[in-house]
Amino acid sequence: MISVVREVGLENYIIDGLVKRGWKYIDSSSLSRIGPDKPLLYNVLRRKIKEFNPIASDEDVAEAVSLLEGRSYGPRGAREVLEYLKFGVPVKLRETRTSARLKLIDYVNPGRNEFIVSSQVTHTGRGTIRNDILLYVNGIPLVSIEVKNPTDPGVSWRDAFLQVKRYEEAVPELYKYVQVGVAVEAVARYFPIVPWTRPEEVVIYEWKEEGLDSIDSTIELFRPERLLDFLRFYTYFRMEEGRETKVLARYMQYRAANKIVERVLARLRGVEDKDRGLVWHWQGSGKTLTMIFAAMKLYWLLENPTIFFVVDRIELQNQLYYENLTKLDLGPEVRPKLVDKIERLQRVLSYNDYRGEPGIFVVTVQKFLPSEFEELEKMLRAVSRVNPHSIRNRMDVVVLVDEAHRTQYGVLAEQMMRLLRKANYFAFTGTPVPRRNPLKNTFAKFSPPDELYLDKYFILDSIQDGYTVRIAYQPGPFDYKLDRQLLDEFLESEFDELPVEVRRIVERRVGRELDVRKFKVFLENEERIDRVARYIARHFKENVDGKFKAMVVAASRKACVLYKRALDRYLPSEYSEVVMTFQSQEREEVIEEYRRELMERFRVTDPRDAVHRIIEKFRTEDNPRILVVTDMLLTGFDAPILQTMYLDKPLKGHRLLQAIARVNRPYKGVKEYGLIIDFVGIFDELERAFNMYESEDLKGAVFDVDAILEEFRKRLKRLIDIVGPRPKVSEERELISRIKIIAGNLARDKEKEREFLENYRVLRKLYELIAPKLERGETTEYKWVAEIYTYYVKNLIGSSPEEELADRYYRKTIEAVGKALRIVEKEAEFSPISIDRSFFEKFIESREVSVEEKASTLLLGLTRFALYSRNDPVYVSLSDKIEKILEAWKRKLKTSLELYEEAKSIWREIYGLREEQRKLGFDRREYGVYLTLKSYGFSERRALEVTRRLMSAVKDLIDVPGWSSNPALVSEVKRRVAFTILRESKRVGIPVDRAKKLINAILEGVRSVEPS
Repeated sequence: MISVVREVGLENYIIDGLVKRGWKYIDSSSLSRIGPDKPLLYNVLRRKIKEFNPIASDEDVAEAVSLLEGRSYGPRGAREVLEYLKFGVPVKLRETRTSARLKLIDYVNPGRNEFIVSSQVTHTGRGTIRNDILLYVNGIPLVSIEVKNPTDPGVSWRDAFLQVKRYEEAVPELYKYVQVGVAVEAVARYFPIVPWTRPEEVVIYEWKEEGLDSIDSTIELFRPERLLDFLRFYTYFRMEEGRETKVLARYMQYRAANKIVERVLARLRGVEDKDRGLVWHWQGSGKTLTMIFAAMKLYWLLENPTIFFVVDRIELQNQLYYENLTKLDLGPEVRPKLVDKIERLQRVLSYNDYRGEPGIFVVTVQKFLPSEFEELEKMLRAVSRVNPHSIRNRMDVVVLVDEAHRTQYGVLAEQMMRLLRKANYFAFTGTPVPRRNPLKNTFAKFSPPDELYLDKYFILDSIQDGYTVRIAYQPGPFDYKLDRQLLDEFLESEFDELPVEVRRIVERRVGRELDVRKFKVFLENEERIDRVARYIARHFKENVDGKFKAMVVAASRKACVLYKRALDRYLPSEYSEVVMTFQSQEREEVIEEYRRELMERFRVTDPRDAVHRIIEKFRTEDNPRILVVTDMLLTGFDAPILQTMYLDKPLKGHRLLQAIARVNRPYKGVKEYGLIIDFVGIFDELERAFNMYESEDLKGAVFDVDAILEEFRKRLKRLIDIVGPRPKVSEERELISRIKIIAGNLARDKEKEREFLENYRVLRKLYELIAPKLERGETTEYKWVAEIYTYYVKNLIGSSPEEELADRYYRKTIEAVGKALRIVEKEAEFSPISIDRSFFEKFIESREVSVEEKASTLLLGLTRFALYSRNDPVYVSLSDKIEKILEAWKRKLKTSLELYEEAKSIWREIYGLREEQRKLGFDRREYGVYLTLKSYGFSERRALEVTRRLMSAVKDLIDVPGWSSNPALVSEVKRRVAFTILRESKRVGIPVDRAKKLINAILEGVRSVEPS
C-alpha cells in the first residue's frame, strides 16, 4: 500500500483501488437518489431488473422494488433481503399470471451488472450519518466502508467498526441492504452486518492475499466478480444458540472451497483428470464450514449433483447435520438429508434406475459395509455397462470426507470408491499427514500421486490470524503420573490411545498387545483419582471459575464416573457432569448405578437425551462448568468458553492433537491460550508423542508454560523500553505527574502507542497464567505498565467491551495492582471537567506546576471530555475547536505555551456554557435545542421561548423509555418538532430548506442526548 498519512488520503486510496478493479466512481451529489432517507438508487435498480428479466412488465419491476424495499429492519427482513439478492424477488407476473423470481443481480455474467462506488454519502433515519465509502451493485448498497486516520493516536480500526455499529442503529433502512461492513485504519477488517447483535458478539475477519497487505487484500476481496461470488456462495444466515447471525467466509475457507469447485468443474469440462484432493486446516479454523461452502457452490453450479458428507462417528454426523447444515439458511427448498440407515443409503444409490438420488446427504462411513452391498454392487456393475448415467459412472458426484486419517476409512473407503468409482473425493483433516505410513495412513486414497495437499492452513497461521489461540501445557504433580515403564510401553505401541476391546483383533495382527489391565489399575485407582480431583478443584476455583470452563479427560468410562463422584466432594455437584456413551445394561456396577441416577435426575428414559442436554447447557448456561469425558467430545466439539483441559488419559499422535485442540477457540477477546494440565506425563515426552509428524507441520501446536513465561518477559522488557522504568518518587502526586507525561508522549507517537497497547493487552492475558512464576522485580515492572495503561485508556481511548470485562477476566492483575490502579483511575477521572471553576482557576495560577504539565493536564482533560461527552451540547458547540487543538497537540504542531493558552481559553468557554445552562435551568436535551436554535440565527430571547414551547410539546413522547428506537414515536416527535420549527422559522426569516435542516438537527440532538 502507498504511504497515506490522513483519513482522506486513505479513503481516496481505497476508492482508486476499487476503480482500477472495475468499479465506477460517482460523487455522492450525483447519485440517482430520491432523498437521504432512501438508500436505493432507484433508476439504476429498475433499469437492471428490466434488463435481467425481459419477461417482466414495468408493473412487475415496480412490485419487485416495492417488495425489496418493504422488508423489515430486523433479522427476518435482513434474511429475506439476502435471499432476494441471491435468488431474485418472488412476484406474480401480470401478463402470464405465473410466479417467477426477478433477478436483482446477474451472477452468470458479472459484466452486465453496474458497480458503483461513492463517498461521503449522507443518510437520514433515526439520526443523520455520512458514510465514508459505499459500494452499490445495481443500485443496492451492499458494502459499507468506514475509514479512520492511520496517523491519529488513540484511534484504530475498532473505532471505525463501532462507528458502523452506531450507523446501523441510526439508519436501519440502509443497513438492511448492506451485507458486509469494513473498518479501515492502518489495517482493514471486514464483518457481517447484523444490527441486532452487540459489538462484542460480532465476528470480525481479516482478508489475506499473498503478497498484499491488509488494506490491499481487502480491496481485492471487492473485485466486482469476486464480491458477487462471495455474496452468492459464501454469505449465509445461521441460527446460533437461539439467535440469528450471519456467516461470512474466512480467506482460507474461500481459497480451499474454490480450489475444490475449480477441480470438479475442470474435470467435468475435460480440462484435467484429477478427481480428488486433501485439505489440511488446523483444528478450530472452520473446517466444517469450508466443506459446506464447497458443497453449496457445487450444488448450485452443477445440474442435480449428488453430494455426500462422510463422517466416521454418530456424534460428528449429528454435529454436522443438526448443528451446522440445518442451522444455515442454504436457500429456497434446499434440504440436506440424513442417511441414518444402510437401507436408506441403498435407496439413494439405486434411485431412478441406479442413476442415484440428487441432493445433499450426510452419512457415516460405517454404512458402506462391504457385506451389505454385495448385491447392489453387482447390480451397479451390470447397469453401468449399459447406462453411462448410472451413479457408478457419474462424474457429478462429490464426496466430502471429514477426518480422513482414522483407521476405519481403510476398508470402508475402498468399498465407497468401488460403488462411486467416478465420483470426486475431497478429504479434510485437522491434523497433518504422518511422515510414516503404518496401518492407518489412508491419506493416499484422497491425494493425487503428485500432490500431498490441495490446500493447507498451518497452526501458526491460525494463531496469527486470531481464529485459534495458543495451547499451553504444564505438568500436574509428578507423583500422579504414569510410571516410566507404562509410559514407554504406550509410546512404543502402534496405538494413539489405550485400545478398547474391539481393537484386540487389530492388536494381534500387528503383533503387539498392550496389557490394558496394568493401565486400568493405575488410572482407575480411586485413591489417586480423589487426589487428582482435589487438585483440579483447587486449580479450577483459583484460575478458571467465573471466567471460563474446563474438561476432565479420564482414561475410561468407569474413571469418568469416579471423577464425577470425587469432584462432587470438593465442588458443588452442579459444577460437573459426565458426557459419555452408555449401554442398555452396564456390566460395571458403578457405571450402571450412575446411568440410572442420570436418567432419574434428568427425567428421561434414554441417557443420550440427558447427555445432549448437558452439552447444550455447557454451551449456554452457567452450569455445568466442568465436563468429564473419555471419548465423546474429543473430536468436533466446539465451545469457545472451554479453556482448561485436565488430561488423565494416555493419548498421542492425531488423537492427542484433536483432543487438546478443544481448548483453542478464541473467546470474547480475553482468551490468549488454552491450557492443558497433564496428569499422565505424556507432555514430558512430547517429541515421542508426536514422532509420526514432521516438526515443521507441528510448529506452534503446543507451548510449554516456561515458553509463555519467556514471551511475557520479552513483551514486558519492550514495554519498559517504551515507557521507561518506574521513577523512584516518594509522593503520589509526582508519580501521577510522570504518568501524565508518558501518556502525553504516547498520544503523540502513533507507532509507540500501538505497540504499547497491543503488547500490554497480550501481557495481561499471559499474566493470568504465569503470575506465580514471576520474580518480585518483574511484578513491580508489570504493575507500572498496568498503571500507565489504565490511565491512558481512561483518558485517551475510553471504554470498550474488552475493558468492561477486565475485572472478571484479569483478576490476578486486579489483585496484584489493585490499590495502585484505583489511585490511577481516580486521578484519570479527576480532570477539569469534573471539578468547579474556582479549582480550575487556582490550578492555572499555581506556580508549582510547570507550563508543560498544565498544558498536558488541560489537554488530557479535553481528550477525556471528547471521549465521554460527545453528545453533551456543550461539547457539540465547541467540538471544532476541541478537535483542532487536540490534533495540533498530537501532531506536535504548536509549542506547550501556545497549547496551554488555547486549552485554557476553551476550558473557560466550557465553564461559561455550563454556567449559562445552570442559570437557564435546562437539562442537557433542552440546552442542546437552545444552542442549536441560536446557531441557526434565533436571538437568545426567541431561542429560550421556542425551546420551552418545543420541549413541552414533545415531553410526553421523549420521556418514554426506548422512544428513539420506536419508528412510530420518532415519526410523531418529528411531526411536532416540524410543526413548531417551520412556523417559528418563517417568523425570523429562515428559508424552508434551512428550516428542514434545523428540524433534523434538533431531532438528532434530542435522540442522542440523555436529559441529565
